[in-house]
Amino acid sequence: MSKIWNYFTLSGRIAFCKECDYKKDFPPRAPTTTLATHLKSKHPEQHKQFLDQSTEVKAELNAHQKAEVEVNEYLHSKRLQITDDPFKYWSGENSIKWPLLTKLSHRYFSAPATSSESERLFSTAGLVVSNLRTRLLPDNVEKLLFLHNNLKIYDYKYDL
Repeated sequence: MSKIWNYFTLSGRIAFCKECDYKKDFPPRAPTTTLATHLKSKHPEQHKQFLDQSTEVKAELNAHQKAEVEVNEYLHSKRLQITDDPFKYWSGENSIKWPLLTKLSHRYFSAPATSSESERLFSTAGLVVSNLRTRLLPDNVEKLLFLHNNLKIYDYKYDL
């Protein structure tokens, strides 16, 4: 159970803030992000305590549980705007809040150190675009190459 309930009470489907008159319709299995947002904007001291408690709970979890908690927190957090810099996002406060996801972000935002991957891509492109396939549109070639290189990430089984 989330530590947010130290600051709210639930009566039926209504969550009541213990600090003020705020109440929110709260259906079963709804995310607690709205409650945390209220706590952050209206009661910053309690929000700081809530974050500290969440950090303590994370320390007691095993690696799999920590990863699951981080992913859930990230999925329920505010989304980046299209104009936001993802490098700043992952190097600031969020790198402390989600250290496992930060490591992943560094891995996927970095360029490969060698040119072998691009060489492989050009070789594959040479196999896709041949004398028999000269009418393929560039967009379709790009999509085919993308699928060829990325479906293996998901361990996709080709039915041939």
